[in-house]
Amino acid sequence: MKLRSITKRMFVLGLLTVLGTTGATSAATAEPLSSPTDVNATGLPRGGWEPVGPNSIGGLLAVSPAGLAMMQPGPPALWLSGDRGGSWTARRGLPEDTSIQGFFADPVNPDRMLAVGNKPGYQIGEWRGLLLSTTDRGQTWETLREWYPDGAFGMATDPAGRVVVVQNLDSLSVSTDGGVNWNDVPRTWPREGIAAPVGALKLTLVGDDAYFTTVYPEYSLWVVRGVSGKEPRAELVHRVNGEIGQVASDGKRFVVTVGPELHGSTDGGKTWTVLRREPGGQPLREPRFVGGRLYVSTYNDIDVSTDFGRTWTRKPVPAPGEGVTDLIELPAAAGKPATTLISSVYRGVYADGGKNGYQQIGVPGESIRDLVTSGNILRENVVAAGVQEIYNTPLPRGKIAAADRAWQSHPTDRLHEDARLSVSPSRPDVVWQVTRNGFSLDVLRSGDGGRTWQFAAKAKEGLPRTIFAHPADPDRILVSAFAPSGYVLYRSDNAGKTWEKLATDNGFIAFAGDPWNKNRVWGGDSGGLFRSDDGGKTWTRVSDEPVSSISVSRWGGGRVLVGGAGLLLSEDNGRTFRRVRDGEDPREISRILPHPFDFRVWFASSATGGGVLRSTDFGRTWSPLPGALPDSRVLSMAISADGRYLFAGTAQSGAYRLTLY
Repeated sequence: MKLRSITKRMFVLGLLTVLGTTGATSAATAEPLSSPTDVNATGLPRGGWEPVGPNSIGGLLAVSPAGLAMMQPGPPALWLSGDRGGSWTARRGLPEDTSIQGFFADPVNPDRMLAVGNKPGYQIGEWRGLLLSTTDRGQTWETLREWYPDGAFGMATDPAGRVVVVQNLDSLSVSTDGGVNWNDVPRTWPREGIAAPVGALKLTLVGDDAYFTTVYPEYSLWVVRGVSGKEPRAELVHRVNGEIGQVASDGKRFVVTVGPELHGSTDGGKTWTVLRREPGGQPLREPRFVGGRLYVSTYNDIDVSTDFGRTWTRKPVPAPGEGVTDLIELPAAAGKPATTLISSVYRGVYADGGKNGYQQIGVPGESIRDLVTSGNILRENVVAAGVQEIYNTPLPRGKIAAADRAWQSHPTDRLHEDARLSVSPSRPDVVWQVTRNGFSLDVLRSGDGGRTWQFAAKAKEGLPRTIFAHPADPDRILVSAFAPSGYVLYRSDNAGKTWEKLATDNGFIAFAGDPWNKNRVWGGDSGGLFRSDDGGKTWTRVSDEPVSSISVSRWGGGRVLVGGAGLLLSEDNGRTFRRVRDGEDPREISRILPHPFDFRVWFASSATGGGVLRSTDFGRTWSPLPGALPDSRVLSMAISADGRYLFAGTAQSGAYRLTLY
């Protein structure tokens, strides 16, 4: 008796869940004689790529007539929203190796914006600064001026952006025509060595006077009066027995941070009082006047005053441990009340809902370096590795709401820096992570889809390169690292309880395992493709081609796919390979994945801007997958257990989902 279609599918899903097909960083696939008749992943996907999160990036905020703008400091990108942060569009074209330290959006002309950026020069103590301008809302950028070797460490403007002041190492540069022509005010304030005023809120413009804080050896508040005039002059405003760090003003009142204290002045700096002393002695930072209120914060709390420091209310920051990057008031509009927005560069943008707490509306600017699915078809999760954080969310199905794009993160846990992930198909509910710990590495394990993590190894020698959970034996874990003594390979045969250090000459960045033989492992790096038949103890070179990703077929056929500068295919268990797609960059192909049911279909992601490729003939020919990604630099991929959803992690635009059928 022939099974009905849905019954057949559930049977196959159950079988493959037991055998394991989900969430592997180095993928394995099944290849029976025929695939389920109602699954066809060779046609046009439904809809297009949809953003799914993790909406975890903040930056410098501004409001223009077109809506909300946010400048991601580095690598720099401009993000625009016309619906108060509900959705975002990225504008690139800024110099990638520049860190943006000042941002201005014209309050009248929505197309005009300014950004000041800085990067280290060729020698210690030298800096290259840029003032960038756009008149088409970030589609193109023009360099108005460069500063070398004095750099550009901050920018202040008048409300219209006609008077522009840029803080340099040994001067203040002033323009009265929006950045076309300049006058430099030479430094008369003290500075020694290579001390640079790096950091926000070091400069503010009040009328025609520029107030700024100085650096080593004399941390003080100075002012250059009459900056737009012919004879600007510098004066010392405030010096104390402590380091004056940041300055802010609402045009009439001033505040400066002095370690754990906030000092205020209402007479232009002639007299000062202590407005706030942090009870725990923590340094105060990010003083700002927003919406008639005075804010100052620590890395864990925000203090708010409505009476210029006479009384204070304390509340936690949106992301404990991260502090505040920027605060602005989003004006009321279209029935929406005015809202205070709080930005934290590595955690996102949040709307302050008062007693209702914070609502995360952060920007999808995260670089998703690794991406896996975990669990089974009934309860599945997506886990992502960003630049410094791990994110997780229940696998998004159906329509995606704005709240679905805010994934769980772990701000009080630890830095998950340079993290890599792996899931064994034979134990899909467990996620493995290797992450940097200073100049060593930690191995962590999660049994609940990335919600919590436990140590499996602490502070092992070396910087992590990749981690691999073997498909034939989920207790066998391999970790590749680079140590002062050279490349090392760690192996555990008991799910991380004990580890063996294996000598190797190879800095593997990709692994794949034979689904039926726990001792066979494929490994690759810039030096080529290697095979081990003893679980990683010894290796045989198979190819000199540089390797960045590997995938092995689960069901017969002897199919091995290798990515690097293009794609190589073997149909005889790796004895011979032939090139099936050309490429130039040795790390172009970041991930290779099979479809779990339509066994003709494989996917390959391009980290160099080629988006996602698809093969519908078992990896023999390849073409771009229909549907354009907003960011075509795809660093990672994952597929749901039922094969319906493909996820792509991009270089600087978060993760996206494509419905395959």
